[in-house]
Amino acid sequence: MKLLKTILFLFLISVVSVQGQNNRRNDLVPFGDPFIMLYDNVYYAYGTNAGDGIEVYTSDNLRTWEKASQLALHKDNSWGEKWFWAPEVYYIKEKNKFFMYYTANEHICVATSDSPLGPFVQEEKKPMLDEKSIDNSLFIDDDGKAYLYFDLFNDGLNIWVAELENDLQTIKKSTMTKCINVSQPWEEVWPRVNEGPFVIKHKGVYYLTYSANSYESQFYGIGYATATSPMGPWTKYEKNPILQKPEDLVGVGHSAMFRDKRGQLKIVFHAHNNQEKIHPRHMYIADVTFTDDAMPVMQVSQRITKPEVFRTEYKAAEGDMYHNPVISRSLPDPTIIKAKDGDFYLYATEDIRNTPIFKSKNLVDWSFVGTAFTNETRPNFEPKGGLWAPDIEYINGKYVLYYSMSVWGGEWTCGIGAAVADKPEGPFTDKGKLFRSNEIDVQNSIDQFYIEEKGKKYLFWGSFRGIYAIELADDGLAIKPGAKKKQVAGTAFEGTYIYKKGKYYYFFASVGSCCEGVKSTYRLVVGRSKSLLGPYYDKKGKNMMDNGYTLVIGSNEKFVGNGHCSEIVQDKAGQDWIFYHGVDVNNPRGRVLLMDQVKWDKDGWPYVEGENPSLSAKKPVF
Repeated sequence: MKLLKTILFLFLISVVSVQGQNNRRNDLVPFGDPFIMLYDNVYYAYGTNAGDGIEVYTSDNLRTWEKASQLALHKDNSWGEKWFWAPEVYYIKEKNKFFMYYTANEHICVATSDSPLGPFVQEEKKPMLDEKSIDNSLFIDDDGKAYLYFDLFNDGLNIWVAELENDLQTIKKSTMTKCINVSQPWEEVWPRVNEGPFVIKHKGVYYLTYSANSYESQFYGIGYATATSPMGPWTKYEKNPILQKPEDLVGVGHSAMFRDKRGQLKIVFHAHNNQEKIHPRHMYIADVTFTDDAMPVMQVSQRITKPEVFRTEYKAAEGDMYHNPVISRSLPDPTIIKAKDGDFYLYATEDIRNTPIFKSKNLVDWSFVGTAFTNETRPNFEPKGGLWAPDIEYINGKYVLYYSMSVWGGEWTCGIGAAVADKPEGPFTDKGKLFRSNEIDVQNSIDQFYIEEKGKKYLFWGSFRGIYAIELADDGLAIKPGAKKKQVAGTAFEGTYIYKKGKYYYFFASVGSCCEGVKSTYRLVVGRSKSLLGPYYDKKGKNMMDNGYTLVIGSNEKFVGNGHCSEIVQDKAGQDWIFYHGVDVNNPRGRVLLMDQVKWDKDGWPYVEGENPSLSAKKPVF
């Protein structure tokens, strides 16, 4: 019987995994010839897709992307009328302009804009060259000299370079020089194609990445050549290609490189829709590194990131059942409230920048409402900090959103603030910080939780440096004058949530590592007390001040790193439900939203069936 249950469990995992992969496949960014630019802490992606211009998508994390409402470049603002291909966009600080280099009607063009979203406009509607050419790419050397790389249709496709005038829009035709053409055996599956150039400089060496074979071929791939001058001569890497048919992808090519927010060099490229179908091609990302050899070798990671299009609606229910994850986006540290309008609103740590807000009537079907803040209204007491672990409350007729603000490792500068709104969807007005770690003398002052008791308002907080509590002022937006902090739990915990049921206060928290992907050891635990301020004990009677705890939710073969729970909410049948985040081992990109029913044993202790996340379960009653 035990073996049968194990087989059934693994079968369900495979079914859910395949369904999830199919859903994700339909939601990939539909770009051929992709290019990514990081500007003002936002990623912008451009690519070949639209028939009447160039589209742009934006992202805060490279995993989920939102399509802009308008084209970045429309054909009305361009010389060409069709075949808008291979865009690249650069911000030129000296000119305070964004330059888009692209192909139209199989001729290279350039347009400019004051915004990365466009509209990009050609100042003079004409191509940069009269002869047939595609795939232009800008490179500006350390001395400020600008070069344009592009493909010419002479004896197939081959790659050329030329210097640009100071306007960055005019080619110095006298400098036009051929770089590379088909010359290696791997390039002869579909001969006479070297295209999609992109150049970077590393330790004094110029690296020219390119694609070979037709984009229609499953053997489309990426190679590179090196030179000691941007004009060449170029020597192809003898072990090319560096990327061809990785994982389950075919038709891999037309790449560009960029650095992410942490400075990691990345390569973005496209691949075919699937093994049988070319279009629409999709955008993918991988890491790029160099060896320490005298002539460093460029290496592309075979672990591929598959960016998704931002969806606004998520349906996890089928019939009487729902499936985890309830939302497959990264929504760490969730908090939830049933608002005065009768709907549920959920907020999370800002993997979606500026604190995402989702809305639901039944806890399983969610729609994206927007964000609590904008770039202009977001809190700034930690200028480079992220907004973490929100806690939503309704206090004195206002929706109050407590938040943590920190940078990684900033355990003495992080702190806790609050914002207020008249409606659960905002807009929220920041009221500033309550305190920082160095002001209240509690290291790592994050992960706050608000609770009222006998007319008094309290804030609990802390992360692996002890959990503390303090009384707040009547408006909940400041510490009560004269109030003293009290430690209520030890150094094993973070993500506090306290729930009153019967004569006990139940202290939920998380232990272990939250943020190491599939290696995360996070798990949800509990203790209880007859007093809000403790002492709290686990089932065996060990004090939580001594790091005692009882497990509520651990890991299984599908989800790991499960913890940092929301408030408990009830359905119409009186059943208790709790949200928390976890890592999907089959798709470990961020921390997805999970939900399970909380039950209570005969001694009054909370538990979740099997002490791990469900794959499917009966949905809440509404």
